[in-house]
Amino acid sequence: MIDVKEFDNFKWVRAHQVSSDDRKILHRQYQIANEMINYAIDPYESARVEVDGDYLLMIFDIVTPTSAIATTEPVGIMIEKTGAQFITFTRVETRYIETYINKISSQLSTDEQPVQLADLLIDLLRVVSSRFQSVILEINRRRAPIQRALRETKQVQTKIDELMSLQTDLIYLLNSLHSDKELLVSLQGQKLIPLTASQLERLEDVQVELQQAVDTGELSQQVTNQVEDSYAAIANNNLNWTMKLLTALTIILTIPTMVSGFYGENVKSLPMANFDSGWLITIGVMLLLMIATTIIFWVSGFFKR
Repeated sequence: MIDVKEFDNFKWVRAHQVSSDDRKILHRQYQIANEMINYAIDPYESARVEVDGDYLLMIFDIVTPTSAIATTEPVGIMIEKTGAQFITFTRVETRYIETYINKISSQLSTDEQPVQLADLLIDLLRVVSSRFQSVILEINRRRAPIQRALRETKQVQTKIDELMSLQTDLIYLLNSLHSDKELLVSLQGQKLIPLTASQLERLEDVQVELQQAVDTGELSQQVTNQVEDSYAAIANNNLNWTMKLLTALTIILTIPTMVSGFYGENVKSLPMANFDSGWLITIGVMLLLMIATTIIFWVSGFFKR
């Protein structure tokens, strides 16, 4: 679906869920190459700046909490070199940026000064970049109860799965943050769309915000990985202790089998074999040997965790 919104200085073309008919309109009416359209609508495209003819295409990763693909997805933003056209390529998960654009344009628009496309673009990048920090902080908040649950309960598989989900989210977020940082560097260096000194300074502010999100995300990833590693060490220690305990019990329970098996053989003249109370003595010998073995294990620290 394609619709157009007119501003004083430029035209905003909103391309949502681009169909085959929409592609024809974009190619014939706006002279956009099919290859550039493919880049703009691909949900797996990497964040970068692409220039083709009169158009500059920015593919910027944004947070998409409702996405079935990943925690982040790319959104295509295309600018015509004269600044006369501003085209956004969105899907269901990324369409919320249209709300941001409308809000930013209303804030920038005044009676004396119309909306400048470069200012609108930079403010949009700033707003969508700020969402990364919020999502990472939310991951930190969700991790805290998981850590408590791992310490307090023995049924931890569900919590481990939740922790792995947080790790996956952080991987996608950090990858997108690094890609977006590289995009901003490319945007600063491009010559197709000139930027003023003030706009370049604001673009640097966006880079600083992204770097802060990267630092927070990396710290969160380190803590999350440390929690998982610590739990893995505890689980391994518990498993080792369990195996030691089972080994000791196996040895202790082998003693009655050895003694009873020895007296179960059809051999004459075994000690106490002809006594009426021989079986009681045999049981006593079993118990004494089992108690002695248990004491030896206990003194040697075999039962300690």
